[in-house]
Amino acid sequence: MLGSGWARCPGTCGEWVQGARGGVPFLVDSPVERFVEVSLEVHCDDQLWDIPKEKEKSRQVLALLRKELQFKGGGRVRFAKSLPVGKGMASSTADIVASAAAFYRALDFAPRAEKLAALALSIEPSDSVMFPGITLMNHTQGGGVETLGPALQAQFLALDWGGTVDTLAFNARLDLASHYRYFEPEISLALSLVKEGFAEGDLEKAAAGSTISARCNQEINTKPYFEEFYAWVRINGGLGLITAHSGTLIAGVFAITANLDSLVLEVKERFLPSTVEVLQARGGGVESGSGERRRGNDNAWRQFALG
Repeated sequence: MLGSGWARCPGTCGEWVQGARGGVPFLVDSPVERFVEVSLEVHCDDQLWDIPKEKEKSRQVLALLRKELQFKGGGRVRFAKSLPVGKGMASSTADIVASAAAFYRALDFAPRAEKLAALALSIEPSDSVMFPGITLMNHTQGGGVETLGPALQAQFLALDWGGTVDTLAFNARLDLASHYRYFEPEISLALSLVKEGFAEGDLEKAAAGSTISARCNQEINTKPYFEEFYAWVRINGGLGLITAHSGTLIAGVFAITANLDSLVLEVKERFLPSTVEVLQARGGGVESGSGERRRGNDNAWRQFALG
């Protein structure tokens, strides 16, 4: 074995805002405490990658890196944790980014967020979770990266009614540009509120902006019970909604002090989702290192890292 590396990348609970400015697409990511965790070993004597067959986008980014770094070998990739696919939790971005970061570490390179973003965008439209904090980015072509600040103290009551949305297919829709153009004034207001919310540490203002963006998204990616769920969230102390603009989930935005466990049963009975999950907000950014990652008594990770 030539070397090994590990990395983990957070997923998201949709986006605080997604739309376009002057015809240029952008999103503001919403990272949460759910991760893709990858361990990778590289070998000089084998040109093949041993990688789960469903992780095709990870395979693609590793092929790009083999060529770019002129690496002739192969290796083994293992996933300790993954994210649901097609739900709007940045599963593909997190797979690509964590795999690339682990590969860099195995070869004793330090991965940079800008490079990880470029790699992800070379494969498909991507979230900006590789950057620390909360970030605005052109999610189709890259560039325009702007840090809004650290994550707010927030939690999300996320609902999903099943199905999936393919990121590539969604961003290739012929009606997407006209949708963004029509709602650009509303999205501009939403972005202003979200920016102010993060600058001022005001979750209520950020949630007001995310609700506007989520409501605009209903025109092109409808979620069930939108207005009824919004009213229920507000009655129960929530501040607004956040949605997966190219996914299936939608969530109520609550202060970190809210007891959401007490609301889970009621929301299941009232809105009949396939799944309900409480997600904790966090900032973006990739954790990575060379060799085996050891975390206290986390035997699941240790077994995973050793293969």
